[in-house]
Amino acid sequence: MKSAIIGILLVTISLTGNNLLGQQTTPSENWDKVWQMKPGIFRVLKQGQVGIINEEGKILVPCQFDQVYDLTDDDYIKVLKDLKIGLYHLEKGIILPAEYDQIWPFHGEIAKVLKDRKMGFINKDGYMIIPIEFNHIWPEENGLIKVLKDGRMGFFDTSGKIVLPTEYQQIWSFDDGLARVLKDGKMGYVDRNGNMVVPAIYDQVWAFRDGKAKALQAGTILYIDKQGRVVDAPAAPETTAIISADTTHVVTTIEPSGSGVRIGSERVEVKRDGSSREIIIRHEEIRKRHRNRYFEGHLAGINLGINSYIDAAGNEDVPEEYSFMELNHEKSVEFSIFPVQQDIRLIGSRFGMVTSMGLKYNNYRFDLVSPTQLNPIGEAWFPAMPEDAKITKSKLTVLWLTVPLLLELQIPDGGNSRDGIYLAGGIEGSMRLRSHTKVIYFSEGSRFKRKNRDDFDLNGFRYSFIARAGYRSIGIYGSYSPVSLFKTNKGPELYPYTIGISFNFN
Repeated sequence: MKSAIIGILLVTISLTGNNLLGQQTTPSENWDKVWQMKPGIFRVLKQGQVGIINEEGKILVPCQFDQVYDLTDDDYIKVLKDLKIGLYHLEKGIILPAEYDQIWPFHGEIAKVLKDRKMGFINKDGYMIIPIEFNHIWPEENGLIKVLKDGRMGFFDTSGKIVLPTEYQQIWSFDDGLARVLKDGKMGYVDRNGNMVVPAIYDQVWAFRDGKAKALQAGTILYIDKQGRVVDAPAAPETTAIISADTTHVVTTIEPSGSGVRIGSERVEVKRDGSSREIIIRHEEIRKRHRNRYFEGHLAGINLGINSYIDAAGNEDVPEEYSFMELNHEKSVEFSIFPVQQDIRLIGSRFGMVTSMGLKYNNYRFDLVSPTQLNPIGEAWFPAMPEDAKITKSKLTVLWLTVPLLLELQIPDGGNSRDGIYLAGGIEGSMRLRSHTKVIYFSEGSRFKRKNRDDFDLNGFRYSFIARAGYRSIGIYGSYSPVSLFKTNKGPELYPYTIGISFNFN
């Protein structure tokens, strides 16, 4: 009865010229529901299926979809059928059939798509300019798109042309037209056209400074220019040659800073007075260093890392029903702090056990741009948002109380065990204190920030394996938990891991 009344009203309005829909239709074309999407464009519901018409009643998108949404200013609209997404254009017609898991908004002339857990890029006519065969695709940056396939990286340009084939273990960002690359364990430089300007033959290459970059090859430090040629090292500070009265001690160079250098029990200093220099040789007693009878580890401090998770097969994939948890790795940051530590000496002063108690924040940043990417599971995670919301930030944050227990070996440098390299490994236990999701979005010209506090069926306790290494107060670390992030049968089977850097207090 209700649908019949709506149909009669629409026909009456059309015949009387009061053009609410402006459609020239017949009484048999009764819509169960009508929404205006923008002036002259209407979404309609008929027998449980959704489509789009214009004000003349012309069907622009047939009523054969579960939902239509995200109408853009240039008349592209997404359609949903059996949880698969397609793309229509109101004038061109169908662009992509409803068989994709995700279609991102166009940036310029291209848009990223996801199908069967593989990513690619299309243009505005629906042509596949980057094939759907990549595990991950980064956002376009200055005309180049970085891709990942089977653990190897490469570059495409926005026209779909291969700039670098996917055969690199890592590609860093471009700086002054060049980017460092890692291939088969060796590093070099490429330019924006994909030319290998510095061959990947070095164990390490550093950033260019004044047209020169330091490179390490077979234990030897070299300097190279931007054409890959080996060049002289940068000019060193002014030095002064000195030979002491005792010819058994020779100083080849000394910086003219007045600080001096030690040679055996002698200390040689250069004293400046205008344009003249005076060489002073002093005899100093060398005090014997007492062996440290205490062990002091490297745990108290601050740690910054990148979070991720893997499934039981070791892949960074999430189940389809949790596709909203696809990570933006670069922004999934871990922060932890251990204010104090307890040291236990085991063997001498260079091998012992260290423990602490601290707080750890794990942020998992998601790659959401629209609420329509959320299925009922995802909708329960986040605060309610209008359908037209444009999401700029979405994440899950978990706060843990953490207690690590590590064995640490120190390799001395200059006689002091803590001045050298340290290696540590062990286990840490964590208790979840709280967790929440956060979303920032724009709607109708306003910015909104919302949080939803819940346990999200996360495990309350977990243990992790952790390894640390470093030199003096700076180090690197990695951790992996064999305990799933979620309770059994309450969420996806995902095992968290983190890689990061550490800054020690003592």
